[in-house]
Amino acid sequence: MTARTAHPPLTTRQLNRATLARQLLLDRAHLGVLTAMERIGGLQAQEPASPYIGLWTRLTRFAASDLDRAFAERSVVKGTLMRATLHAVSASDYLDLWPAVRPMVQAIRRQDRAQAPDAAALAPLSAAAEAFATEPRGLSEFRAYFGDREGMDADEVVWRLRRAVAFIHAPDAVPWSFGRRPRIVHAPAWLGGQDWPDEAIAIERLSRRYLGAFGPATAADIAQWSGLAIGRLRPGIAAIDETGDLRRFSDDRGRELLDLDGAPLPDDDTPAPPRLLGMWDSTLLAFADRTRLISDEDRRVVIARNGDTLPTFTVGGVVAGLWWAEPDGSGSRIVIEPVRQPFDVADARALELESERLAELIGPLEPAVYKRYQRWRPGRGI
Repeated sequence: MTARTAHPPLTTRQLNRATLARQLLLDRAHLGVLTAMERIGGLQAQEPASPYIGLWTRLTRFAASDLDRAFAERSVVKGTLMRATLHAVSASDYLDLWPAVRPMVQAIRRQDRAQAPDAAALAPLSAAAEAFATEPRGLSEFRAYFGDREGMDADEVVWRLRRAVAFIHAPDAVPWSFGRRPRIVHAPAWLGGQDWPDEAIAIERLSRRYLGAFGPATAADIAQWSGLAIGRLRPGIAAIDETGDLRRFSDDRGRELLDLDGAPLPDDDTPAPPRLLGMWDSTLLAFADRTRLISDEDRRVVIARNGDTLPTFTVGGVVAGLWWAEPDGSGSRIVIEPVRQPFDVADARALELESERLAELIGPLEPAVYKRYQRWRPGRGI
């Protein structure tokens, strides 16, 4: 049975508005790319377009070239972090977060392999990989380099090394800055030899970043977002508490919610305009209990069997359906596919305007963005 707490209660609607405010989804913010990335805790980036769409829907003035420039200038980087997935984050956040997530990332095992390579055997290979990747290298270069070593399964070694070593993806001169064949580089070489914080400090910083971007939330929510076990997170949460910066609430089920003192808590009647979200948007991935943003029934439509989190739109602050991009002449058009009806006239018009603006962003770069995921489109194989 869930223990009841005496902390101030918050309704699901209040949690919804708090998350939307911190994710810059109530009002578009007049912020630069770097500040926005840190404010929202980064964006999942396994699909190259997603960080661009994520910033477009959050910022008043955003052009794809803004994020291109941030990647090129190395103020924003792309690397494996939370949940062992690719994220775009500020360079500073990458340095803060990697020591916290590294043990989790390194422990992941390939599903088609019964056993991971021995850690002792991997250590000298990691050192060799760090030295080899002081400049961006393609995966074929890594396979050739390690394939020359007698008895090595080059594919397996490279797969493990990409999780054992702090590698960053180097941007290319292609749409969305990254193609399908990544070039990776050792993070200290790319970022100028910066020092790493120790693991305890990193976990505290990770917990702070999460609560600032997504709170109030449970410890289980932080674990869901980060991929870390709750037991590993507790010392970081305790460290925040010791500074006096931790505030506690409870939800409508009596569960303890954690938050940063002074973080925004908008009124529950604050308007939430329609927004279009890219694939794997952080708002849908950051909670063990996602009902503040999406119903369990709608979640089955939005998240495919293999975990792909499809491009969605919100109405009234909650997920209301999917959107898809289709070529339209020399540009793109956005098709809205609701999972529930009806919308009022104002919301329908707002969605139309948002769709037109998104088409202007993606049309010159990738008119049918996310095309390969349309196999999950309702009526097409789900």
